[in-house]
Amino acid sequence: MSRSQVRSGSIIQVHHRGERGVDGILRLIELAAHDGAMEAMLGAMCDELAAITGVDIASVYVREDDHLVMRGNHGFADSAIGTTLMVGEGITGLVAECMRPVSAAHAAAEAAYKAVPGLGEERFPVFVGVPLIGAGAVLGVLVLQRRTKPFGSEEVTLATALGAPITLAIERRLASAVRSARLSGLAHVPGAVLGRAGIVPTTTALGAPPIELERAFGRLREDLGRAIKRLADSTVPAVGAALDRFALLLSDARLRERLVAAERQPDGLRAVAKEYARAPYRTGTVHESADRVADVEELCVLLGDPRSLRPGSIWIADRINAFIAIAAVARGASALVASDAVAPAAIAVARAASLPVVSDVPGLFGWVRPGDLLAVDGDSGAVLVHPAPTDIERLRRAR
Repeated sequence: MSRSQVRSGSIIQVHHRGERGVDGILRLIELAAHDGAMEAMLGAMCDELAAITGVDIASVYVREDDHLVMRGNHGFADSAIGTTLMVGEGITGLVAECMRPVSAAHAAAEAAYKAVPGLGEERFPVFVGVPLIGAGAVLGVLVLQRRTKPFGSEEVTLATALGAPITLAIERRLASAVRSARLSGLAHVPGAVLGRAGIVPTTTALGAPPIELERAFGRLREDLGRAIKRLADSTVPAVGAALDRFALLLSDARLRERLVAAERQPDGLRAVAKEYARAPYRTGTVHESADRVADVEELCVLLGDPRSLRPGSIWIADRINAFIAIAAVARGASALVASDAVAPAAIAVARAASLPVVSDVPGLFGWVRPGDLLAVDGDSGAVLVHPAPTDIERLRRAR
């Protein structure tokens, strides 16, 4: 539907949802910006292309070395995916070779035509193919086919324009395909979430304490206050104990003094964390101080206020103890994922807040970079890096 509005003697027409062509093109652009497996994404784009242009067949061939491989299709059987032609072979190969649109009223009658056994394209003889060009090279070919009526010049122009978001989708997926992965770990707290990765730094990556140390402590006190509110209904002793330890450490004057003394050291936060880690061995109280060492280390990490730990992000860490879990609850993280272990107290905190948790994920830091799109399934322990559109839709339905 559209609506006209008069402004200073002119008519402004707002094109609302329901206009097939406009909606379809916007959907193509949206699909091109998504992360995921190439074939699933191109298949969805072909469905939109067929709806926009009203054709029977829409296919996308992707160039792989000297071959053109069908990676997306609407109209043919699923077995058509993977159909391969050489560049220059058939009319589709001609499009890639000459880097110009090519149309035919009856494709099979053309000298360049090459039949593909089992495809069934002879039922759709009216053909137009447009090259998908990126950085001056052919990345693939978009093919539209129908039963009758040759494609006119305006339709060829439209097909060429529609190739732009497909080209963008191919470029994005070629860039990210090497890092698409399905990783498996141990599930602790159920829930399915989709979000961007935020990396929790290790203590070895810590630098100097914040210049405005009091303000940094103030932010952590605010975190504690928000976490207490979110966890108010929990009756689990481990949750209350973790919150108490957080409050006590924030009011530890001796720790504050050490941080102030380390303010001018480039690795001051790391030095303070190391000092607390060594202290139990000097005093012979290792078994009593393990929790405190972990607490101090995580407090130093949080004082560093890493920008990657944003609301809605999926927090990725080597190990996760109670303080990181409390901060994640307070700041609205979507999930917690660890390459190693997650402490029982952290699991208790996350469970009380219904925050999905997965631990012991091999290769996590080999695959995941800050800002990567991740899907986390806290029921099965699966962590998907740049998930396919089908996985994204499944997670959205689950949520």
